[in-house]
Amino acid sequence: MKSLIDQAERLVVAIGTVAALLLVPLVLATTWEVFARYVFGAPTIWAYEVGYTLTGAHFLLALAYTLRQGEHIRIDVLSGHLSAGLRRGVDAIAYLLVLPIVVWIAWTMWRYMLDGYIRGETSGQSALNMVVWPFRAVFFLAFATLALQVLCELGKTLTGSAAGDDPS
Repeated sequence: MKSLIDQAERLVVAIGTVAALLLVPLVLATTWEVFARYVFGAPTIWAYEVGYTLTGAHFLLALAYTLRQGEHIRIDVLSGHLSAGLRRGVDAIAYLLVLPIVVWIAWTMWRYMLDGYIRGETSGQSALNMVVWPFRAVFFLAFATLALQVLCELGKTLTGSAAGDDPS
């Protein structure tokens, strides 16, 4: 099981790395927009949509990586006073409750993306008027990856190999 978890988490780390790298074009696009607007007096027609799609993609694609790193918000006031075994039990229940919800969201995002692709839907948010299905594909990928990481966390919790746990 550890080998499967390791492979899955390599994918999560790769997608998290892509999410981090999305900051580079976001900063470049924003910098260019400010420069073009205030120096040349010629704002772009694409910066607004590029900015919000890259920001959204960055945030969404980092969900699973953040879970892998143990950086999501926890209520440590309670869990800090529990034994390691009881804390693993609470975590396992939480992952079992969250998993079907995340899978359902991923499935819904898949259908949402396909619908946008089939209809040729565009954003209507700016003069750029981008097609929306690629951004919706990011929604699907983000929640599918989050579901995969929730499965990994559940597996680590059940085997006692979760981060910070002593398997003894």
